[in-house]
Amino acid sequence: MEDLINRIVAATGLDPQSAREAVGIILGFFQKHAPQEAFAEFVNAIPGAQQAMAASAEAPARGGGLMGALGGLMGGLGGGAGGLMALASQLSGKGLDMGQMKAVGQEIFTYAEERVGPEKAREVIRAIPGVGQMM
Repeated sequence: MEDLINRIVAATGLDPQSAREAVGIILGFFQKHAPQEAFAEFVNAIPGAQQAMAASAEAPARGGGLMGALGGLMGGLGGGAGGLMALASQLSGKGLDMGQMKAVGQEIFTYAEERVGPEKAREVIRAIPGVGQMM
């Protein structure tokens, strides 16, 4: 996990704790929306991923405001755009801007792709509508 966190910190300027929380949030989103078999291989390729997901599920968001309310409302609609709005809201609540959100997602995807291969990693991304545009 430290290798991934260091890559995210270098790409985004986030501090290591924020990077770790963002990884946990994004992987938690994948866990909810991707096929479990594909996700299991994807997440098992990232050492410490389970701990990051557990920690992010327990950590309260900072702020949120209108984005938090809108994301919560849209998240209740299920996957697709609503799910992505909820994900963006959670990451925004942790202080990430849209550029940082995209960079974190890209680093996670690249890291997993290097470990499980492009096809396996893309299987997770293709299963969630709209995520491919963010990666």
